[in-house]
Amino acid sequence: MWEGRVSEKDDRFLSVRLILFQISVIIPVYNAADFVKVAVDSALSQPQVEEVILIEDGSMDDSFNECKRVAASNPKVRLFCHDNHHNRGVSASRNLGISKASFEFIAFLDADDWYNEGRFKKDEQMFQDANVMASYSMSSISLNTREVMFGYRSDILQETQVREQSKFYHYVISNNIILGHTNCNTFRKVVFHKAGFFDERLNLHQDTEMWNRIARHYLWDAGELSRSISVARRHSGNRIANRSKRSEIIHQLVWMDNIGIKNLHGFEKKAVIYHLARALSNPIKNHFLRKSVLHGFQCLANATRPVFILVFYRWGMRKYNLYKT
Repeated sequence: MWEGRVSEKDDRFLSVRLILFQISVIIPVYNAADFVKVAVDSALSQPQVEEVILIEDGSMDDSFNECKRVAASNPKVRLFCHDNHHNRGVSASRNLGISKASFEFIAFLDADDWYNEGRFKKDEQMFQDANVMASYSMSSISLNTREVMFGYRSDILQETQVREQSKFYHYVISNNIILGHTNCNTFRKVVFHKAGFFDERLNLHQDTEMWNRIARHYLWDAGELSRSISVARRHSGNRIANRSKRSEIIHQLVWMDNIGIKNLHGFEKKAVIYHLARALSNPIKNHFLRKSVLHGFQCLANATRPVFILVFYRWGMRKYNLYKT
């Protein structure tokens, strides 16, 4: 950060305060030997990126050796592993990366994806405002020969006309808004010290759970919405293919546990019930039956919401062994 003041005699100038926008990009690596160099090169090509942190997560392929080659080729690339080269999962890897980051601003990139040119151009302008703590932008998903845009396409703060954090959070949760893909969000590092880190109990949905917790503490500003600033590669090894009713139930339980069962607002409880209804009804092929289960479950659960949430929480935490040790 640099601060300075020009001569007060010249009223053409004002006090100048420039934030040095330097990014630490964190890339967890697991069985991505064929992709990781492309990811790293795309990050290093962004002028705002001062370091790329690779967290090699006990891969079964040649990822560790490939990471060593990539790190040896550029002093901005730093390589870390978990103790004894154990596989700890993407949440633990991102958390380790955050703890190792040298710079004030944090961004993430999956090892099989890449950034587009100008990834941080809009963010660099936005984060000159010291009140901007988190941003979301548009990404895209690469599906064979085509790309599909992914992300929330509207400026939420402009859409709602509020700058009150509690109202912003209520709007995000009540409207089931996913605040961007992991590759296209940017944060001040301090955000994680208040909102917490990625929950290592989650193998899936850990980013959505993290974004919602951050939204409980901070506003999110809209970044680049007119184009994709990153591309997520879809292939057979993607973890998201393992989504299931079980993974969504665990997601909701962990989210409630991190907030605190006694601290849940009514709209948060209602959101949990909605997601449970979706998880239960989605596998049903018959359209009429699926809709009946979706709406019927919500009606019944909401009729006894405080009791239902408490019973569900206690049952689920025991069943899936989610209590923190």
